[in-house]
Amino acid sequence: MRVLKYILICLACIGVRDAFCQDVSFSQMYANPMYLSPSFTGLTNGSRVSLAYRDQWPGIPNTYRTYAFAADHFFETQKSGVGIMALRDDSGQGKLVRQNFSLLYAYEFEVFRGYYMRPGIQIKYSEQNLNLSSVIYPSNQDVFGFPIPDATISDPNENYRFVDAAASAMVYSDFFWFGTAVDHLIKSDIGVTDIETSIPVKTTIYGGYKYTYKKGRKRKGSEQSITLAFDYRLQQDFNQLDVGSYWFINPMEIGIWYRGLPFASERGLKNNDGLIFIAGVNVGPVRFAYSYDLTISELAGLSNGANELTLIYRFNQNLRKKSYRGAMPCSSGNYSGSSGGSKYNRGRRKIF
Repeated sequence: MRVLKYILICLACIGVRDAFCQDVSFSQMYANPMYLSPSFTGLTNGSRVSLAYRDQWPGIPNTYRTYAFAADHFFETQKSGVGIMALRDDSGQGKLVRQNFSLLYAYEFEVFRGYYMRPGIQIKYSEQNLNLSSVIYPSNQDVFGFPIPDATISDPNENYRFVDAAASAMVYSDFFWFGTAVDHLIKSDIGVTDIETSIPVKTTIYGGYKYTYKKGRKRKGSEQSITLAFDYRLQQDFNQLDVGSYWFINPMEIGIWYRGLPFASERGLKNNDGLIFIAGVNVGPVRFAYSYDLTISELAGLSNGANELTLIYRFNQNLRKKSYRGAMPCSSGNYSGSSGGSKYNRGRRKIF
């Protein structure tokens, strides 16, 4: 029964993704903003540190686990955000490990009054480690399918180290944001065979609109708002759309998203991946959130969806000019007030 379960999962994955390697997709993409786009680097009033953990398909042993760490700071006088990010994606309990360390930079300038542009860039050092030492090939099995004692394979480990880059641009105002990012701009051969294989270029288009129907008073934090947002990803033959909404009543927030392209299909399989449910709480400078992916594709009942945890800590938020720089992608609270002499003439804010 377990063998049949694995076969069904592999067939579903091949049918949808054509067996191409794809990047990690976080369900809480705005809780991992610099992974979504370098343009989000330094998009706070000071410093920010974030942690993320994703366990995909927990119903299947040894599948996908992802860990992410990021830290960034906004330098107000230089209108620049600088950050670092580390990510590790562990597949098959160490059989395939992808990890990278990144340096990110974004510059902010006003296009015209109330509308801002943020180009960004990311340079990353990447590693991909493929451990085949415990893999049993058909040539290492007897006629009954049992492993042959002391059978070995040549080159049990494949390790690749390379440099990669991403670039992005985003425009935003007090109530909306729209941007795009292009990743894997540097081509590197990571194939384990004689056939040259590189990570396909990934293009991301994202945006959203926030409607605040109750303004928050300074220090009381009584804001209430609704946010609509989307995130579209295209990587070789794989494309996916996340679209959803957040409802924010300080300090709580609730989100529901749909992942898929309901009118698209690949080899007879509909591109309906799942529903994402998010619950979060903001306590002072700390934000904690949990999300669950409810699978509605052909893997429903086999994968047990996905669990994701995120933690964000904001500090040093009292800038000299106390400028409020733009819209709030997703549901983070807005604390309005006078600018205290800032050229942007805006209040303070915190953001994921």
